[in-house]
Order: sequence, then C-alpha cells, then structure tokens
Amino acid sequence: MSLTISEFFKLTKPGVLYLLMITAGASMILATNFNLDIIKALTGFLGIAFIAGSSAAINQILDFKYDSVMERTVKRPIVTGKISVTSATVFASFLFIAGSALILYFNNFLTWSLTFGTWIFYAFFYTKVLKFSGSQNIVIGGLAGAMPPLLGWTAVVGSIDPLPLLLVLLIFIWTPPHFWALAINKKDEYAKAGIPMMPVVKGIEYTKIQIVLYSILLMVVSLLLFATGYFGYLYLIGAVILGGIFIQKSWKLKKSTGADNSMSLFLYSIVYLTLIFLLMIVDRAVVTYV
Repeated sequence: MSLTISEFFKLTKPGVLYLLMITAGASMILATNFNLDIIKALTGFLGIAFIAGSSAAINQILDFKYDSVMERTVKRPIVTGKISVTSATVFASFLFIAGSALILYFNNFLTWSLTFGTWIFYAFFYTKVLKFSGSQNIVIGGLAGAMPPLLGWTAVVGSIDPLPLLLVLLIFIWTPPHFWALAINKKDEYAKAGIPMMPVVKGIEYTKIQIVLYSILLMVVSLLLFATGYFGYLYLIGAVILGGIFIQKSWKLKKSTGADNSMSLFLYSIVYLTLIFLLMIVDRAVVTYV
C-alpha cells in the first residue's frame, strides 16, 4: 500500500511541485503582509497543488512513449507499469476535481480560471504541441511554471496586482537557464526521444551562450523588484549575491567542455529560486516588524 501511494505521489512530479508551491506560498504571505486568512491560504495552497499535480500526471500519461526511451524518465510509474494509464487518469481527474472544488468554494473564480488555464496550457498544449515546436519550446512553455505566484496572490486577495506579475516574470526568465542546463546534460536522451530541445537543435555551445544571457537578464529582473520599491536593501544585497553566483556558474559552464558543470548550474538554480523567494519574505518581515 505504501509503495502504491509513493508511486502515485511520483505522478505529481514532487520536485517540480515543491518549487511551484514555494513560490505560491511566498506570494500569499507577501499579498497579505503576513495577515493570512488561514482557511483561504490553506485551501488555495492545496487547490493549486492538486491541480498542478493533476497536470503533471497528465503530462506523464501523454508522454509515456517519450519517457520510456529516456534514461531520466524510465523509472516513472507509468513506464515501469507500477501504475496503469487508467489508474493515472482517474488519479489526475480526482486531483483536478478536488483542487477545483476547494478553490471555487473557499477562494474565488479568478484563481480557479487562472489555474485552469495553466492546467490546460501545460498538461495539453505544452505536452502535445509546444514541446515539439522547436528550440524555444521551454521559453514559451515556462509560462506555466511561472504562474504560481499570481495564483497564490489571487487566492488570498482576489485581485491581480503588479508585484505578482513581476514575480511571474522572474520565474519566466529563470526557467530557460534552469532547464537548458539540464537539457545540455541530457542532450543525447532528448535527441533519442526526438524532442527538439535547444542543445539538440542549436548545439551545446549556442545553448551555453543563451544561458549566460538569460542569467544576466535574471539578475536585472530580480533587481527590478528593488528598483520598483517592493523590497528593501536586505533583498537587494541577497539578490545581488544570489544572482552573481548564478552568472558565475553560467559563465563557468560556458567556458567548460561539453556538459561539464551543467548539473552544478541546474542544482544551484533550484537553490536560487528557493532562496530568493525566502529572501523576499525575510525582507518584508524586517520592514514590517523591525
């Protein structure tokens, strides 16, 4: 039984889900300036997580053929046969319905509409169309993964404001260098599966240049959050340090041979996104309570 539960949990892509919910949760705190309505926050958080998990499960159902030929994905539960396509479909449907019910009953229609649109975009449009459209697939597709700050924000305040849109922009710019670092490391696997990720189509060296450029742009966008007055000097110092490390690792990847240092950047990018959102909360807490 515990094995089955863990396999169903894998369908939600927990590593990705972790980042989505860190950013959504942080946005909820920022939206209310620490004065959270616990019920709204909890139901919004769970509702967004359920629907995000549903889209991840559908992605694995539709990507079964490609997952089965890539070393990175051959242990996914549908590929191994530990969960059938029918069971995965029922699970994805349950998560979507449960998440929708929570958001519609306790939160608001705006949040559900945005979450539903994100679900459609990732689970179906990205998975079946955009992923195979060319080397810019992850740039456009990254919009789905960038949405949680806006979803978390609207879940607790019911409106769209400038700050969550800037947070969406931050993640949107972060996604390409994050994913391309992984794609460089797994280039041969993507080529075998026939998925036109940038390293496959444009080559590793070209992709490295793009990673450096996006890393610099990421620094600019992160500083924009200070320049617009949303965060203070504590955030500024932390953003400069975190962004500087990101650029340094990107440049190190650029100067290295082949895929050397690609996974180092990929793993750091996860740390970066986690820390910069935590930094926002700490900075806001200092301004509010100190």
